Amino acid sequence: MPNNEAVGTGSTHALPYDITAGQARLAERVYPKLAANAEPNDNLFISPLSLTEGLGLAVLGARGETEDELRDLLGWSGATRPELLIADYDRFLTDTNDKKVALSIANALWLSDELAFKDSYLVAARNSFGATADRLDFGGNPDASAQQINGWVANQKRDRIKKIVELSDFNEQTAAVLTNAVWFKADWSVPFEDGTTGEFTGGDGSKKTIYMMERIAPMQYRETREGQAVALPYGRDGRYVMEVFLPKNSTILRKWEVGLRADSFSIAEQGSDGRFDLSAEQQTTILLRLPRFEARFEKSVKPALIAAGIPCAFSESCADFTGMANAPLKIDDVAHATILRVDEKGTEAAAVTAVKIVVTGSRRIDSEIPQMIVNRPFLLTIRDRASGALIFFGRIADPSPVESAK
Repeated sequence: MPNNEAVGTGSTHALPYDITAGQARLAERVYPKLAANAEPNDNLFISPLSLTEGLGLAVLGARGETEDELRDLLGWSGATRPELLIADYDRFLTDTNDKKVALSIANALWLSDELAFKDSYLVAARNSFGATADRLDFGGNPDASAQQINGWVANQKRDRIKKIVELSDFNEQTAAVLTNAVWFKADWSVPFEDGTTGEFTGGDGSKKTIYMMERIAPMQYRETREGQAVALPYGRDGRYVMEVFLPKNSTILRKWEVGLRADSFSIAEQGSDGRFDLSAEQQTTILLRLPRFEARFEKSVKPALIAAGIPCAFSESCADFTGMANAPLKIDDVAHATILRVDEKGTEAAAVTAVKIVVTGSRRIDSEIPQMIVNRPFLLTIRDRASGALIFFGRIADPSPVESAK
């Protein structure tokens, strides 16, 4: 989609590039926080697309400082409102027009059946994100709630990711779970046909034997003092591509991770070093050996998001999601899971993000809901409705407290 065209009818100013640039901005601010706490041999593979849309569902209901922080993290201007373009943006991404490339994106709201959510929020989530909405009994039936959400995740991920929430995640305070799921599967434009056994050195220096796929062919390639990089296109036209960046040592890897910049993902960005964008590189014939592997990542990204600039959304005293419901709400946790499989034929990758919203303190009562406060003398009956028999009737004007039944 051209960067100079707006999509959808929600805005005449926001561009698809605003959303893409926002994903890079989120990666810049969140990934280094995750990397700082990762062990040398940990896989750390996130989906900025999935995280952006999961948090974007929260933006729709956020107000005040909470909204400002979320928009700043996502790079979403309140004036242009890129969130209004997500549905059209996703349709463009998933319309690959290539039988060898499949991409699906889905959003869903899982809402407490005890809480009244605003119609304006539900309509915005449906129109802007294509989000479905289901009511769940989080407090009364947490097991069924977890099964329904995880079932949706497994279905969207073709069973590659089967779980994102646990039974223990839910109780009477659970208000909502906002979920995004991304699934990608594609064949290489040119498959790997050769391979050999090789040795892979882990981040801690340990070594293990691994199968290495091999190809000798022209590829977009770059070599600098800090390392090498290659682009591997998918499908017929190479619209989708995997780019592999190999640092010369662990010190440079750490430098790349800590110094991650949003504009490094786009060679067209003014001031960009283009480190993680190979689109301008020329084809060079090289020998490439790449592991055949599968990697998983599953973790709460709450600490990283707080450190990245949205503490208010997680704070009981600060969070404001009154655009979602007339209740004191905050984000309790953000779970993120990914899987990546690479083999001779191509790649399969999946990601899911779950933003858990909870009620804080006492619930705010909707002024339109009828109230009956039994705080004065009253009458009661005890009767048999089948026969109409009036078994007891009378007035209670001085109720004496009793101990609970044992």
